[in-house]
Amino acid sequence: MQSTRHSIRHHIRAFLLDATRVLLITFLLGGLLVVSGQVVALFAGDQRLMELFGTAVTEVVCVVAGAAGICSFALLYVRDRGTAGAPRHHGSGPGEEDGESVWD
Repeated sequence: MQSTRHSIRHHIRAFLLDATRVLLITFLLGGLLVVSGQVVALFAGDQRLMELFGTAVTEVVCVVAGAAGICSFALLYVRDRGTAGAPRHHGSGPGEEDGESVWD
């Protein structure tokens, strides 16, 4: 039972980590798209294009940013057991001394 729970937790953590990375990259590229689109609209003098990038595109980027935030927050609650003695790597997040998640 414990092994199954560990396996499920590991798969959830891997999914959340991958989802966070993909969503964060998408969010950053979306922000670049919003800024670039508004600069082009400004130089072109196109009000409709400016409104498009200021509203519709920005709303999608904000939703992606929110999803990235939720996934990264959920990562704090899903930890692999037995990582207390393992060396920490840069970017691995805040460490727990016992290697347990908040749900344990």
